[in-house]
Amino acid sequence: MHPIALVIGSLTIRWYGVMIAVSIAISITVVYIESRHQGMNSDDVLDMAIAGVIGGILGARIGWILTSPDVLWYLSHPLRILAIWEGGLSYFGGILGGVIAANCLIRRRRMGFWRMADLVAPLLALSFGIGKIGCWLNGCCHGTVTTSWLGVIFTNPLSECDLLNQKIWPAQLFNSASGFLAFAVLFWIVQRRKHYDGQVFIWYLYLYGATSFVVEFFRYIPVHVLRLTPNQWTDIVIILAGIIASPILRRRPPVRPVPPERSEALDATPEDSGESDG
Repeated sequence: MHPIALVIGSLTIRWYGVMIAVSIAISITVVYIESRHQGMNSDDVLDMAIAGVIGGILGARIGWILTSPDVLWYLSHPLRILAIWEGGLSYFGGILGGVIAANCLIRRRRMGFWRMADLVAPLLALSFGIGKIGCWLNGCCHGTVTTSWLGVIFTNPLSECDLLNQKIWPAQLFNSASGFLAFAVLFWIVQRRKHYDGQVFIWYLYLYGATSFVVEFFRYIPVHVLRLTPNQWTDIVIILAGIIASPILRRRPPVRPVPPERSEALDATPEDSGESDG
């Protein structure tokens, strides 16, 4: 695979960055349309999505750099931290950064965290599926050596693959397929049959954790702890978190959406209440 999509002067744009941009555009569009179908304030949802994307990109990049063996090099070359189009994003860092940024707006607009989590959960799976195509084109996140007819060979020296000119499992495509499958299940089955706020997101944790755990057996990960990769241990924690959270959320009353006119006035509420107390 050729990881370079476009070269403009000294600027090199990788397919990885292009696919990330595509996943963001598609996800925001779908979440906006779906919010209208569910009778939500689509303007609030769009603001939340934009905040989540910005926080997600920052969190993904920071998370990847902090866990990278080249962290000291990045700290001495801070402008290279911004070069996300070259690859190097942490999925969990992106989730954490996106949740923190989006939750700030959700709390301010009183949108209901778990209701919004259900809305975006299918899109997290979809963006994961699209993003892993970027990994495939970039050569990163690849599999181990294999003799299977499914094996592929990366030969481009510009690729991020650590096992050039060897037949390896296309682990990126396995991950991508799992993301699209999870999206289909969440969007067309679970979301249409949900019984409590947070149920779709809980199922996202189950599906992501289970599929990621399986694909990790095909990935080239030198570090193992008790015969499992660090990601597999994280997947176990994710599934357990879903199991624990499910009965708790099931007992919570649903959060009703704030009407559009009230949502628009919420930003002024603290000031108004302060004046009335005086």
